[in-house]
Amino acid sequence: MTENDLKYINREISWLSFNQRVLQEAMDENVPLLERLKFLGIFSSNLDEFYRVRVATYTRMMNAGIKKAMGESPKKVLNQIQKKVL
Repeated sequence: MTENDLKYINREISWLSFNQRVLQEAMDENVPLLERLKFLGIFSSNLDEFYRVRVATYTRMMNAGIKKAMGESPKKVLNQIQKKVL
C-alpha cells in the first residue's frame, strides 16, 4: 500500500465490507433461524441497491470518459468492486 492508500478508504469497498458482515451474521448458526433469514433479506436488498445505484453510477462515469472520481478511476473502482463481491 502506498501512503495515499492509507489516507482514503473507498466508500464502495467499505460499504461492501459492511454488507459482508451482515452476511456473516446470516451464516452464524448461533443466531436464531428467523433472524438469520432477516439478515439474508437485508444482505440481498443492500446488494441489489448497491448495483442499481453505485455500480451503475461508476459505469456511467466510465462510459462518459471521466478519468478520476474521488481520487480513483471509475474502471479501477469497478474492478475493486468485482473482486470484493466475487
